[in-house]
Amino acid sequence: MIAMQLQSHIGGSHCIDDRLEKDRTGMSDAHDATPSITYDHSVGRWASDAAPFPARRLYLTSDLRAATGLPRTHMDYYLREGIIRPTARTESGYLLFDEAELETLRAVLRWREAGVGIKEIRIRLGRATDA
Repeated sequence: MIAMQLQSHIGGSHCIDDRLEKDRTGMSDAHDATPSITYDHSVGRWASDAAPFPARRLYLTSDLRAATGLPRTHMDYYLREGIIRPTARTESGYLLFDEAELETLRAVLRWREAGVGIKEIRIRLGRATDA
């Protein structure tokens, strides 16, 4: 298991500095292959079932909304539509996002402000649906 430390973030939100891995299950779907992160009480630290990746910061959904000013309903829509994808999920079900996904969300918001439609955004992100 990889140790992680919960760090306080400006404004009362939190982020997790962690090391993640490629999914061990061999599943290709990002939602199903998300590594699990839990608090290991025996050592008093956060731990993951993932192998090491370079250290990176993870944000909760509320952190992304605070950083972008996005309403909850819009964030839920982008998640449901696959525009934004979680990097990891805690054992209790909280979604975690890395810096790259935060930048993706910021790009999506810029495109939406410029009048770009969701279908075009999916194409730009390479996240087109089968429908």
